[in-house]
Amino acid sequence: MPPRRAASPAAPPPNPARPATPERDCDEPREVDCGARKPGRPSRLVERIWYFDRDDDRDCDRPRDCDDPCRDPSGKGDGPGGGVRPGRPTRPPGSDTGALHPGVGMTPGDINDPNGPGVFVGPRAQLDLPYLFMRANPADLGARPVNGPFWESPDILLLAGVDPATAPPKPPALGQIAIAGEPNTIYAHVWNFGNAAANEVVVEFYWVNPALGISSASVNLIAQAFTALGAKGSGSSHRVVKCPVAWVPTYVNGGHECLLVRVWDNPSDLPGLPTFDASWNRHIAQRNIHVNAPGQNAGAMAALRPGAPALQQPILLKVGPLFGAPATVEVQRVAPTTIPWLQLHTGQRGVFPALATPTGVPTLSPPTAMAGGFPTGGGAASQQVHGDDQHVAFTTTDAVPGRGEAHTYRVTATQDGAVFGGYTIVLLGPPK
Repeated sequence: MPPRRAASPAAPPPNPARPATPERDCDEPREVDCGARKPGRPSRLVERIWYFDRDDDRDCDRPRDCDDPCRDPSGKGDGPGGGVRPGRPTRPPGSDTGALHPGVGMTPGDINDPNGPGVFVGPRAQLDLPYLFMRANPADLGARPVNGPFWESPDILLLAGVDPATAPPKPPALGQIAIAGEPNTIYAHVWNFGNAAANEVVVEFYWVNPALGISSASVNLIAQAFTALGAKGSGSSHRVVKCPVAWVPTYVNGGHECLLVRVWDNPSDLPGLPTFDASWNRHIAQRNIHVNAPGQNAGAMAALRPGAPALQQPILLKVGPLFGAPATVEVQRVAPTTIPWLQLHTGQRGVFPALATPTGVPTLSPPTAMAGGFPTGGGAASQQVHGDDQHVAFTTTDAVPGRGEAHTYRVTATQDGAVFGGYTIVLLGPPK
């Protein structure tokens, strides 16, 4: 039987003081005593999952005695870019009583006698719960905040020009370019690192206009899919899930979009907070996607005249929300080897496109209000931004890269030295 449709995650978290009923602690009929079936070991925790996040649950790496395990008051933390992000939501702090440790199991009383919001009986990784996440990079094991770019997830895949109704369960090729005005199929690779199976997994697919700070107001839901995952070590703890509805993008803003996927289990591993921040929330994956114009093939760049600019139209990037603090937005040229998913374009592990010879300069325009028209003039490598309703335009005068080469850039937005958003731009030359 497929999992039933989940309730909307936007609803407030359930009351943590409400006692769990026997029916929610096991899957046996009402007349069977859960405790008798598994003495001292309830099969499922519900209702209070929303609250607990701390260093020993693999979501943070802060010491136990830190007041807020996800924020470093020194301003020199090891989160994305280090430092404290003023006013910007992070993960809710949590703690445990220490009652659960090796050799000591949980009892029904640990659930039925709640400890209060944010307090659990032991470390998250040791509880009999799912632990769902999607990777921010190929080496990601679920620790948050992410150290380094978190907007290049290898777990969001695309099959261009094919409707989900006829698309295979898994994409035959990886890293394709979406086609505007045509159906494209999105896939998500979802993982469970928890000690318990996730039986009602919700996978949500979204598209977003390019932005350096993604919020609930900027995402557009494409569809939901449902699946189940086994516990870690079961052989079925990860799976590729196909979006059941086609994504038909329009060709605007130079053909650049963001894709987001959110994975969660109802009711054992809810979506968590911040809602759509892939740097702090392990349930979120973010990937930048280029969209070809209608009728444009993958080798269209090769048809441009020699010496022509590789980027034909600037890319608008929304900066906010900024939560009351200014932000610094910067662009840097980076090596293709720093972008792991580019290996998909060569088809060989460890082989990347070569860095194209720089022939121009990448710049960002001064910030302009979203209603203020297209920003022009005054381009620089760094801009200061104040206010939520602002965008900047990325452009470069670099010429078309040669065969097997690429121009690669990263745009990052920081507050007090902590990276809160970014966008990676890759201009690929024709294949060798």
